[in-house]
Amino acid sequence: MKYKTFYWIWPFIYSIVTTACSKDTVRPNASSPETKNGMVTGIVTDAKNLPVKGANITIEHTVWNNSYLFASSNSEGKYEVSLPNDPAGDWTAKAQLTKSAYGQIYKFDLDPDKTDPFSKASGAIRNFKWKISGQRPGGTGYYGAHVDLYTFGADVDMTKVKLLFTPYPGETNLIDGTVATAFERPVEDVGGTFMVKDIPIGKYMIKALYNSKTLLLNNRHLDDDKGETKLVIFGKNGYLGETEYNIEFYVSE
Repeated sequence: MKYKTFYWIWPFIYSIVTTACSKDTVRPNASSPETKNGMVTGIVTDAKNLPVKGANITIEHTVWNNSYLFASSNSEGKYEVSLPNDPAGDWTAKAQLTKSAYGQIYKFDLDPDKTDPFSKASGAIRNFKWKISGQRPGGTGYYGAHVDLYTFGADVDMTKVKLLFTPYPGETNLIDGTVATAFERPVEDVGGTFMVKDIPIGKYMIKALYNSKTLLLNNRHLDDDKGETKLVIFGKNGYLGETEYNIEFYVSE
């Protein structure tokens, strides 16, 4: 629990950004940094194990409020931060990445290889990976986006509906550069909302399939017509977390 009896802010907010090497060559399977006394170091990589530049690293004290250290990953995906003597105690690390695509700005929480605290005495290595799908640590949701569906004159069992995702023509890659492919996902009842979960962010066309027929869709937030095929560009609709994205459709027959 963070103590709040102090009404001043530590004057030493550090910002350490490592300098890129003279060769700005991106290499796969980049080697992990070594543990250094009094330092937290790490490397940020993507799904292809390539270095990710420009990820924002935040080192936060586990007790004292407003005690943060900041860094950014360099062209080799590496960062390092010097831990101060004061305040003593433990720190944790997290990382985020901001990307612009499809006319939107997306912020991603990066997947940590470890979540346990560390101290200046021990030093630490904390690596991060950019994932656009898969479960978050501790079962706290997914890295992917979700499609929310609402019935509008549809007398169907929504849990037996499937969504077919097809890459938008000309969009051969997802937001992280991996190859976009067609796939099918079932609709689930999640707390009373019909939803398809954990979709890697990309630009898609979708269809809603139910038994032998295709249902009609229209975007809840656009003045568009019903159609068998609809464009998917994920954004923020409703009450979502900072790094959570979705799109909403009405479903009809």
